Amino acid sequence: MTNVQETPRLADVDPFVSSERARSGKIAGAVALDVVMPLALLAAGIVLVATGPPAPGWFLIVIAVGLLAVAAWLLGRTGRTLGASTVDARIVHRETGVAAGGAALWALASGKLAMFDLRRGRDPFAPAIAAFQFPDAAPTGSTPGRRRGMVPTLLLDSGERLTLDTALILGRAPSAPADAPAEVYRWADMSRTLSKSHVRLEWDGRQVWVIDLGSTNGVFVRGDGAATPLLPHQRTPVPTGVVLEIGDRTLTVRDAA
Repeated sequence: MTNVQETPRLADVDPFVSSERARSGKIAGAVALDVVMPLALLAAGIVLVATGPPAPGWFLIVIAVGLLAVAAWLLGRTGRTLGASTVDARIVHRETGVAAGGAALWALASGKLAMFDLRRGRDPFAPAIAAFQFPDAAPTGSTPGRRRGMVPTLLLDSGERLTLDTALILGRAPSAPADAPAEVYRWADMSRTLSKSHVRLEWDGRQVWVIDLGSTNGVFVRGDGAATPLLPHQRTPVPTGVVLEIGDRTLTVRDAA
């Protein structure tokens, strides 16, 4: 009899469990600080340049453009713009709960973003419970050789190969806590998109597990046409052959040679 084993899948998790949408008053306050105030400064600067001493006008224009640029950058990176931080909210993708990234302005204009109240509910960036379903019984029959004793390897985009003989933490300057010992690997990161301790990988003899250690830029599992973010601090199973996006770096989980 052939023992057929299903490919492990990412846990199906609602990224907005216990989160609360921001009310209209908070949205209006954030918009006033992030958009209305810079536009008012811009308009005042244009009027001064056209009708009065140009130097103060250009100063206001530079300040206004700078505020708008910073707001757009923060929106894409963390969803915590000046306005959102002031009203204690976060703006994220309404389907995935992650920051909008480089296409933040397009996502905002197309209605793909939503604001969540951090005082009334859980921050979408905070850990949530991952509903991973374990099998009812241990599998019977023979176990494929790669599942027993043969340790997977990690192929880094920088060319290094690492084995999961023990738990491994990757990052810009990683360290392992005393209560959860692990090997550490310092990964070169010229673009500084890796956190100091970014991700933890483990092999339990049957399954590879990945944990985003609360990193700034997250850990994503590359799929067909899209990348799925992992919830921070949640132990998530991944199949061999999968590609993980870690900041600007990538690694591939491979079977043992």
